Amino acid sequence: MKKIYTIAIALFAPLCLIDSANAQYMEPTTVTTDDLRGRIEAAVEWSATKNLDIEAGIETRLNNNIGSVDRLHSFLSAEYSINKHLNIGGDYILINIHDNATKLWEKPRHRVNFNVEGSTKVGNMEFSLRERVQTTFRTDSVNRYEKPNPEIILRSRLMATYKIPLSRWSPYILFELHNSLNAPKAVANYKKEPLEIDNYITRYRGGVGVKYRVDRDHRLDFYYYFDLDRNYNIDYKGNKGDMKGHILERELRHIFGISYKFKL
Repeated sequence: MKKIYTIAIALFAPLCLIDSANAQYMEPTTVTTDDLRGRIEAAVEWSATKNLDIEAGIETRLNNNIGSVDRLHSFLSAEYSINKHLNIGGDYILINIHDNATKLWEKPRHRVNFNVEGSTKVGNMEFSLRERVQTTFRTDSVNRYEKPNPEIILRSRLMATYKIPLSRWSPYILFELHNSLNAPKAVANYKKEPLEIDNYITRYRGGVGVKYRVDRDHRLDFYYYFDLDRNYNIDYKGNKGDMKGHILERELRHIFGISYKFKL
């Protein structure tokens, strides 16, 4: 337990200092909204070798108080167990985003994740720490002073799972931080000033859930996440390059989800 606490402090303390030291060119206007969201996922797992697992699936995400389709994630992932305490892996995700205003699908995005996860067991408890580098490539044209392409995020997740003895239920809790690694910093005029990179925490996530093992091949996962999502929206005049707007968008998200996985 002492080892887990030390790792957690070493991980999250520097990120909080980065966030508190964050400074933008001009004080942004803050806009806060909230939303109730949903996620439904279905996936298939296959043990390719003794230590290598492959997974493929699709996830539907809902927004606007679970009244509209937000996006579809189609994914393929692989995870390799180096030993009983350490796993490495990667994911490819095709993201199709739905514009609720126009009722059209926007240009897709491609996401690649690289993961390293360590875990340890203490009695019936399992503690895990996952570091994920998330890289998202856009297919539309953007001003790199307004939005990065690709966008690179460091996701740090600490999770604790309890295996109930003689039961198929395993409740868990988690906490996760998303830290931007290449967000553009606001400048007065992007045509006159060089591009500078900013780093700040874009998301705080807390979650609770429970996994249910139906049988050896079928598993369910029910969860709730509370997200505080925060991003800087920077807008410049296209002809002169002067800053037109600088907004800190904060969204409180309540996310309820269910995942079904079938193991071949």
